[in-house]
Amino acid sequence: MTQWLPLLASLVVAVAALVGVLVNNRTNRAAVNAADERSRVTLDAADERSRVTLDAAQRNVELTNTAAGRREHDMWRRESVLAAASSVVSTSADVRRQLLACDRWDVDELDPISQDVLQTISAAREFISSLRVLAHRRVPNRCEDLMRTLTAALNITVQRRRIELDSEATGEEIAEIQALWSRAIENTVEEERSVINATRVDLEIKISADLHSPTSEPTLARA
Repeated sequence: MTQWLPLLASLVVAVAALVGVLVNNRTNRAAVNAADERSRVTLDAADERSRVTLDAAQRNVELTNTAAGRREHDMWRRESVLAAASSVVSTSADVRRQLLACDRWDVDELDPISQDVLQTISAAREFISSLRVLAHRRVPNRCEDLMRTLTAALNITVQRRRIELDSEATGEEIAEIQALWSRAIENTVEEERSVINATRVDLEIKISADLHSPTSEPTLARA
């Protein structure tokens, strides 16, 4: 019996060692699995942060591009409205200067000059069409009022010259038509200012009061 004791002791030691190895392997596998799970969670969290960061960056780029596009479009609209309204006012000022020089018109020049001026006024209506698309309706409406007032002033100017050149016209008739003509010219200036004011409101242009001169002609200023 004693001869089996060493063998049994060795067997017990081997079994104990085997059990220790199995337990240790199981513990190691659990630790490895836990480490793998922690790594996976860490990587998932990192991926999520990266995705959120990337999405935020992409949204910022899109918002920036959208804002830049709006600014560019608004700048284009402002410049287009300003150019069209300025052209209308400039046309009116040119016609008004012609009407102010009417005392140099001869009788045979009345019809040709009248036709030329009417063509100039008609050409300005193309700018009004653009304003109807780009600006608040008050701007093209004021321009239309200006063109009608300008046409009326032209007709009164032609009548004035016909009466002044009529040898049978009385002094009272001449004085009456000249007074009417002066009022017509004043109306064109008032309508030009109305166009300018409407355009400034639409484009939010602010002009300091000390920039205006009582004798200056109406003009549009850039913001």
